[in-house]
Amino acid sequence: MRKVVRTPDFPIVDTPSGKLHGFLDNDVYHFYGIRYAIAGRFEMPRPVPAWEGVKDAKAYGYICPLLPEDPHVEGDPNGAPENSFEMPHVYWPMSENCQYLNVWTRHINEPANRPVLVWLHGGGFCAGSSIEIPAYNGHNLAASSDVVVVNLNHRLNVLGFLDLSSFGKKYASAGILGMEDIVTALRWVRENIAAFGGDPDNVTVAGQSGGGGKAAALLQMPEADGLYGKVIIESGALGNGNGREMTEGEAKTADPDNSIHNEELLEEKRKWQRLGEKTVEMLNLNKDSIDEIKTVPYHLLADAATEAAKSLHMPTGMMMLEPSPVDGRYIGRYFEAGFREETRNIPMIIGTTLGEFTFMHDLGDKDSYSEEEKMDILRQNLGSKTDEIVKEFHRIYPGKDILYAMSADTKFKRQAYLMSSSRAAWTDAPVYCYQMNLIVPYMGGLALWHCGEIPFVFRNAEMEPVQCTGDYLEDVQDLVSGAWTAFMQSGNPSTDRFAWKPFTTRKHHLAFLDEKPEMVLENDKKLVNLLASVRPPFLA
Repeated sequence: MRKVVRTPDFPIVDTPSGKLHGFLDNDVYHFYGIRYAIAGRFEMPRPVPAWEGVKDAKAYGYICPLLPEDPHVEGDPNGAPENSFEMPHVYWPMSENCQYLNVWTRHINEPANRPVLVWLHGGGFCAGSSIEIPAYNGHNLAASSDVVVVNLNHRLNVLGFLDLSSFGKKYASAGILGMEDIVTALRWVRENIAAFGGDPDNVTVAGQSGGGGKAAALLQMPEADGLYGKVIIESGALGNGNGREMTEGEAKTADPDNSIHNEELLEEKRKWQRLGEKTVEMLNLNKDSIDEIKTVPYHLLADAATEAAKSLHMPTGMMMLEPSPVDGRYIGRYFEAGFREETRNIPMIIGTTLGEFTFMHDLGDKDSYSEEEKMDILRQNLGSKTDEIVKEFHRIYPGKDILYAMSADTKFKRQAYLMSSSRAAWTDAPVYCYQMNLIVPYMGGLALWHCGEIPFVFRNAEMEPVQCTGDYLEDVQDLVSGAWTAFMQSGNPSTDRFAWKPFTTRKHHLAFLDEKPEMVLENDKKLVNLLASVRPPFLA
C-alpha cells in the first residue's frame, strides 16, 4: 500500500543552496520543481542564488513553451490524442522561465554516495519535457536500485537554439542556450547532489531520442567536462546524416582550442545563422532593432521561425532546430569536428529499438497469413529486393515472423552504428551497443517502437497500457534496468544474469535485449543498407 508523508518539518533536505521541502512516498523522497537557473530571453543562464528559509519542492516546475500546433507539419511537437494509448503523454503549464529539475532518492542529509542518473528528455531539440512521458518518473528506479535520479526542463526550440549570432556578441551563444541550461543543471548536481545521497563524482548522463542527442552534444562542450563520467544514448546518436561509415583514420580528435575551423562546420554554422537572420526579417526587425526580439510574443517568434524555415527549405516542427557550433562552447558534431580529447575515457552505451518509427503495420494477427501471403505483402512494400531482404532478416532474426522485416529500423540504427564504430576506432574506453528486439503482443504484434524501451529502464512498464498486453514486464525490466544501473555504478552494464561485451573495431558486439537476451556479433549492416535503399528518405 502506498504511504505518503509530508509534515511541516519533514522531509526537508539541507543543500548548499538552501533548504527544500519535498515529500516521502513509501521509501523514496521526491523533490520536484527545483529552480536551478534564471535567464532572460536569449540570455545565458545564471545559477539561482542561495536562499534563506525553506522552499517548497512538492510540484513540478514549468515546462518550456512548445511550438504552435500545426496539423500540416510532420513531426508536430504536440502529441495527437489517439496516440496516447501506445505512448502516454502529459502536458503542463508552460513558461519561458522553465529551468527546473526533479530529484528522486532514498537518502537525504547523509553521505550515501549513490550513483546519479541525470535524464535528458526526448522531443528533438524543440519539444518535450521532463514529465511529458509518465515513464520518466524516477520513483521505481530509485526504490529498486538505490540510485539518485534527476531529470530537468530546459529551453527548447526558438528559445534555446535559434542562432542570432549574426547580430552581435550579446547573442553569440543564442544557438546553444538549451544546452547551456543543461550544463548549468549539471553544475547544480555537482554542487548539491550529495545532500540527496548522491555521489557527485559518479554521474551518468542519459537520454532518449533528442535527449540522446543532447547527451552526445555535451561530449562536444568543454564547459561540461568533469560534470559527468558516463553517457547513455538511446535512439539519439548524432551522426553525419549520410550513413557513411567512418574509417579508423577518420576517427579524429578535435582541435585542442575547440574552435570551429573546417568548411563543413563553418557551413553548418552559417546554415543556422541564415535561419536566425530570416526569422528576424520575418519579424520586421534588423540589426538596429534586434533587441526588440526579447519582447516579441512567443507565438509570433515561433511562427516567424517556422515560416523562415519553410522559406529556406529546412525542416519545421520537432526537427526544426539543433545546437549551432560556437567557438569554445560547442564545437559541433563529432563527425565534422572530431572527438574531444577530454572525453576519451568516458564509457558509453549506444542503442536503438527494432521498430523505432517503422513499427506500425496494420496487418493484424501475423499468424493469419500463409507464407505466400506474407511474401506478397512484403513484395508490395519492399519491391524487387524482397527476397534478399527476407533472407538477411531470417538469418539475423531466425525466431521472428518475416513480416517484421518491414519494421526493422534503419535511420537510428545507422547513426548508432556510425557513432559506435567511430568511437571504438578512437578510444579504448568501452562502448556497449544494444538493440531492444521486443515484440509487443498488441494489435497482432508490434516491433518495439521509438521510446518503447524507456518504461523498462525506469521500471515503469505498468504505466503504459500497451506494454501490459505482454507477460514479460518484470523479466525485461530486470534485464534492462539492471544493465543501466550496473553501468551507472561501474561503467559496465554486465550483471549476474547477462554479460555484455564491448563493441570494438574488430568485433562489433551487440546486445539483443528481449525475453531471451543474447550477445551477437554485429551482422545486420547488409540488411540495414538493403532496407534503406527501398524506403523513403525519412525512414531510411
